[in-house]
Amino acid sequence: MEGLLLPCPGRLTVLHPVALLHRSARPITGSIAVVLGALLVGLLGPGVPPARAIGTSPLVDAPSSYQPQTTCTSTPHPGTLALARWLMSTYPGTGSMGMIRGCRVGGTSEHKDGRAFDWRADVRKPRQRRAAYDFIAKALATDAQGNAHALARRMGIMYIIYNDRIWSSYRDFTPRPYLNSGCKKRKRCSATLRHRNHVHISLGLAGAAAQTSWYRERNVASEPVLHPGTSDLDADATAVTALTVPATGAPVTSAYTLRAGVTYRFVVTGTVRPGPAPLTGDASCTSTGPAYSLTPRGTMTTPLPTGLDGRLGWGSREGSTHPASPYAVPVPETQGLLVNGALRWEGGCRADHTYEAWFTPSVAQRLQLAYVDADPTDNSGALTVYVARDDITRASLVR
Repeated sequence: MEGLLLPCPGRLTVLHPVALLHRSARPITGSIAVVLGALLVGLLGPGVPPARAIGTSPLVDAPSSYQPQTTCTSTPHPGTLALARWLMSTYPGTGSMGMIRGCRVGGTSEHKDGRAFDWRADVRKPRQRRAAYDFIAKALATDAQGNAHALARRMGIMYIIYNDRIWSSYRDFTPRPYLNSGCKKRKRCSATLRHRNHVHISLGLAGAAAQTSWYRERNVASEPVLHPGTSDLDADATAVTALTVPATGAPVTSAYTLRAGVTYRFVVTGTVRPGPAPLTGDASCTSTGPAYSLTPRGTMTTPLPTGLDGRLGWGSREGSTHPASPYAVPVPETQGLLVNGALRWEGGCRADHTYEAWFTPSVAQRLQLAYVDADPTDNSGALTVYVARDDITRASLVR
């Protein structure tokens, strides 16, 4: 595995403002560093975590598995950018040595798919060295609830390399000697290849997508995690992702695909006006006064627990273990939100206008959402639909 770890050799391809801070392996000094440091703070300056985070969970994230680079991109992912911003604002005097590397430069590296950050922290400079080791110690510490390596897990860190050492999630973050595969002997390795002038941080797919809890608590704009090289939504690595559905009847189709045999949890929240006042509605119910009633629908049907091979009870290890929700096809009088052509929302009419449904497609398909109404021309408003893991609390999604 170490033979494939080539996080930092050579020159980084400059494809993002962060990479402007360091175009080569040589450290930036003097007034240039001051100017570029100010530029970076302006671009990535610290933000205040919003009071209402979306997608909270009582669980601490599982350690990232080993997820090597298999695709290539020209820009960092949102979690990588957020972590870089936080490190440089939390530890003044440190900086960036880049994020992105060209697809044709060197071997396998998370720099190529936007999941790695080279944090400038020179071991020869006491202030920067203290900053690096302070962060590493905090990242690998056990929290008050007894969760080992809690911060590293919450940040989605896959491995850290600094000063001839590597700490990797897939080996329980146990420190090990590190020798870059481009070096035969350590003493002949450059400071950059030995990671003595910077800390290399690689994130797992979920951390880079800002799907792990540290980013969700800060409402960092996330992206869904796809199985590498596909458009298939990873139902485990994607903690929560949202789509907005207008009440006008305009259909909304996801950019990602739902995998056959995987059970996905959906949560919808919000109210709309499906006609002139005082008529109001939500995903499953309507009202002309204070009380809501279920919108008309066809006969409820309980789906069979079929899997990819068609046998009862066969399922995927990925996704929810919750049974798929009963569903009903719409009728001409229906005013409600359809998930892939059916009403699937559980729980009757709810005062918080927030409903859940579980759906297990029998074939791969896009998520298709639409608010149906016999006459949507006078409708207004929109609903928010989340694809969320079972551990994500309802309360954090109600809006």
